[in-house]
Amino acid sequence: MIHIAQGLVGSEGADAANHFHTAAYLILIAMIFDALDGRVARMTKTASSFGAQLDSLCDLVTFGVTPAFLVYAICQSASFLPPRVLEVVTLLYLMCALIRLARFNVETNTTEKSHLIFAGIPSPAAAGVIASAVIPWTAFPDSGLLRDFSELILKALPLITFGLAVLMVSRVSYIHIGNTLLKGVRPFVTLIELMLLAVVVTLLHEFALFLAFMGYALIGPALWIKSRVFRKGSPEKTSTKLDADDTLF
Repeated sequence: MIHIAQGLVGSEGADAANHFHTAAYLILIAMIFDALDGRVARMTKTASSFGAQLDSLCDLVTFGVTPAFLVYAICQSASFLPPRVLEVVTLLYLMCALIRLARFNVETNTTEKSHLIFAGIPSPAAAGVIASAVIPWTAFPDSGLLRDFSELILKALPLITFGLAVLMVSRVSYIHIGNTLLKGVRPFVTLIELMLLAVVVTLLHEFALFLAFMGYALIGPALWIKSRVFRKGSPEKTSTKLDADDTLF
């Protein structure tokens, strides 16, 4: 947040872009620690309700306040939306992140099983979409095709932020990628696939990260729509009463 504030009020031009660039990468680095802290606590049998509440408070600042502030700071001149609408979108994102974290604390426990499937996109993943959308804009300062594409992403960022806010408070199911990949014994081909993915992300990390996070964000509603379409077409599932997993909110 200090880097964002420096980019907002203390610097101009390339200096401001550098602060936004650093802030975006710090959000991504924080995601790594967030993915590990809960798992380490459960492995060492030190997980507790107090730790869960403290973790959620940290998540609210890191993945709620900071991304909202980043969107507001960087889109003031780049967005086609009026400033007041931009304020509403960023505040909505922050409030939805708060609701998402509060609901997560109420509906889950400290067991590993309860951290495999999430109701609504996790706030770290939503913050990852925003951070990875900023990185291409700061990585290509010169004019060109890549710069034009990165500016297009940036102009759409307020709309993306609004969609992420809705997905956070929705009931759309998302898998926990870290726990799912690390669960059980995996074949050797999985290691090869992960290595190839790491190479692609390393070579094209500016856009690869954004495409990966956006793909994760979109797979939830895509699967939800698919399940609704096939359920309606199935004669044995014509009940008018929806299951809890089928509701959108």
